[in-house]
Amino acid sequence: MKKGMIILIIAGILIFFLCVKPDDNSRAVSEMENNAVGTGAVSHRQDEGAQEKKAEPKTTEEAQSEQAQQEQEERVKRAVPEHIYFEEPVVKCNGKTGELRYDWNYKCVQADGDTLLVVSECSFSEEQLQHKIFYLAKAPDFILREVFRKEYTINDDPESLEARMRRPCSVDAGFVYEMEGVLYFLDEDFQEASPICDLHQLMGDLYSFSPGILYRTCDITADASRMLACTDEGLYEYHLKSGEKTLLEPAFFEHHEIVLEEGDCACGARDFRFLGPVKVKYGPDGKSYAFLTGSEEADWGDIRGVVLRTGDGETLYQKESDNMYDFKWVETQDAVYFAAFYIDDDGKEIMDRVNLNTGEVMTFEAPDAIYSGGYPCCVVAFLDEDSLLYVNYHKEEGKNRNVFEIYHPSSGERQELEVEGETDWGLSVFDIDGYMAWPVRYPKWEN
Repeated sequence: MKKGMIILIIAGILIFFLCVKPDDNSRAVSEMENNAVGTGAVSHRQDEGAQEKKAEPKTTEEAQSEQAQQEQEERVKRAVPEHIYFEEPVVKCNGKTGELRYDWNYKCVQADGDTLLVVSECSFSEEQLQHKIFYLAKAPDFILREVFRKEYTINDDPESLEARMRRPCSVDAGFVYEMEGVLYFLDEDFQEASPICDLHQLMGDLYSFSPGILYRTCDITADASRMLACTDEGLYEYHLKSGEKTLLEPAFFEHHEIVLEEGDCACGARDFRFLGPVKVKYGPDGKSYAFLTGSEEADWGDIRGVVLRTGDGETLYQKESDNMYDFKWVETQDAVYFAAFYIDDDGKEIMDRVNLNTGEVMTFEAPDAIYSGGYPCCVVAFLDEDSLLYVNYHKEEGKNRNVFEIYHPSSGERQELEVEGETDWGLSVFDIDGYMAWPVRYPKWEN
């Protein structure tokens, strides 16, 4: 079963990209000069049938006019959610072109209501230089515009650089990011980055986390004063200024010798046993927190439980399951909610929603499509406490380009998110365990 979990993960991601096709007619192609880099960065969509279309050569002005007209007609006629794609920018330093990290376009966070912040590493191998580059991409065209860059020397493979914080965190008046094991605060104007603390000094040997690359992450509060981190010893909370740490949940960890039979290999074998917290995140209030528990094969989907605690350490909710998937936080004007996703003993896909203010737990059946991406994650985003935006992996390719749906737990209604005529647009980022991010633009509707 465990070997099949990784297959599910890979299959789900592949299906996502097969189902969610870019649409060349949905947005005009635009290009700008990236002054900081000295090259053009382009963001556009590609039509599923672009290769099949035959047309006479047109001037640039004619092509742009026709594209703009088609775009306007499409927007007026039918507005559906769209996965946002970026064309890979060219990064230069001293006249030489660098190589972006393979997952450069999956390291993004939402900067504001219509803007994404994309952060990537770019290596210049001959000079042994690594650049961390920040781009802003604003609706409706989402053209990448470089706003900040920091360079440093590398000695190891740039694709395997260790990091606790894989994507920047949005905090008060700016962003926090990690570079070479140091946390930096970058102001919201992208003018200055100042160090907060050295994680290697703060955490020591606990900086490296054995149970797999997917879970060497951490989370910080909005005021950048405290940090949660899953370690081999357990879940710790660190005070970044004083260096004080508190063990919130212990873990079991021990090394053991791998004994191989003749002719066998150690492929995939682990020389340790682990049981404890593997993913953690603060609640929107900055005091409560939740974490998943798993074994040494947690990065293969071996997640066994979830725990929700208040800022005072009270366990508000706890669930164990052989098929635990994920959890999400939801913040509304009136309340903060916690949602846990799992499969119960009867094989039903379940979402438990907890009101953090009252402790009330409500149980709903969840759409089975959100579990098709493989665990330990659910590719889903809350638009409000009763509206889940998700990808329906079960829709056949080419039969419906609107593969996004909304599910309302209270009524059990599934809704295709499609708006006729002019509409306002919202922006959401599907968070995949702090490891990947899929930005989605969707038309707002009257709930």
